[in-house]
Amino acid sequence: MANVKVRLMDKDEDYKKMGTKKGTIEVWEDGKRDDDRAGVYEWWYFDMILDDGSKVVVHFNTKDNKTIDKEGTIPSVVIKITSPDGKEYKDNVILAAADAHFGKDRCDVKFGPHFLDGDLKTYHIHVDRTGGVNGTDGSGGQGEASDVGCDLILTSTAKPWRPGAGGFAFDEDGYFTWLCAVPRGTVTGTLYYDGKEHQVTGAGYHDHQWGNVKHNTTWDHWIWGRQDFGDYAILVFDIGTQKKFGYQRLPMMFLEDKDGNLVMEDLTTPKCKFLQEYKEKLSEKMYPKEIEYIFKQDDKVAKYTIEQAYELEARDPTAQLPKIMQGALKLKGLHPSTSRNFAKGTLEFLDGQQVIRRSGDMIYEFVYMGTTVKEKMEN
Repeated sequence: MANVKVRLMDKDEDYKKMGTKKGTIEVWEDGKRDDDRAGVYEWWYFDMILDDGSKVVVHFNTKDNKTIDKEGTIPSVVIKITSPDGKEYKDNVILAAADAHFGKDRCDVKFGPHFLDGDLKTYHIHVDRTGGVNGTDGSGGQGEASDVGCDLILTSTAKPWRPGAGGFAFDEDGYFTWLCAVPRGTVTGTLYYDGKEHQVTGAGYHDHQWGNVKHNTTWDHWIWGRQDFGDYAILVFDIGTQKKFGYQRLPMMFLEDKDGNLVMEDLTTPKCKFLQEYKEKLSEKMYPKEIEYIFKQDDKVAKYTIEQAYELEARDPTAQLPKIMQGALKLKGLHPSTSRNFAKGTLEFLDGQQVIRRSGDMIYEFVYMGTTVKEKMEN
């Protein structure tokens, strides 16, 4: 099979097709962007690192990995809460298509009693107490279902960002898009878990993705991470495609100052080096433990190092398959697995003669479809 051409959508015709503008992101861009035909998915994702030590992930999905090929909307709400003592509480509520409502002029998503509402500046994230119905998360994660919920306000302290007109084109018909609606913000509100209501404050993030390329057959790996240093915020989303796409990398990186102004971005080919690896206990594959990136734009250079402290969550959906299917995947060089990690991020930014150094806590996700990854990420 010939390699599929993949490119950043940054041409004039791309902006016209997407309806977006260069240098400007509008409120409608976080509304419903696609239809729900078979093969198309869309989700709104939020995560928070809170002052009491808890961590939260919420996402509203039009479909999950198991239902992408089906026609229509199969809405689900996933909420995962990691308590200050490290215990995870999670649930995945799957609803009927009739329960779903989407607005196109802003982020206006309602799945039964659960909803999202926002305008790139302020977001209301509400998940009714779920009752503990489903311990999966739509992405291969398994576990015990918990009665969880949240009512949170996320207020942006940054400015939204997207790659080019909105994402990447795969030949003529394939696309994967991404809008980083809130690179960083403040969070207030309540969580419900462990039979109690918890008042929380902290920091949060929100992005929005949609597309028609299947994750399991398109991506070889990706690392996604973001960090708020107070006066600067950085985001790294480094995607590697599979063999049929020529193992092409789709890197996205941007750095903003305390006022949300774009300091630099890198959408070309950052340098990547593994400083340390470890054997992940669930998948038994070698994972990066410490990664160093070098990003460049004109005379600006950013060295960013991510050093894992511990796993918050690991998933190995392959383990749920029959042995014969596991063997078939292995012959193709595939073994899908994912980890979400708590880490230390260190930034050294050089702008002309000025050097800025920052360090602190961050969370990153590592999605890893193959059996080896180092040789595909390092350059």
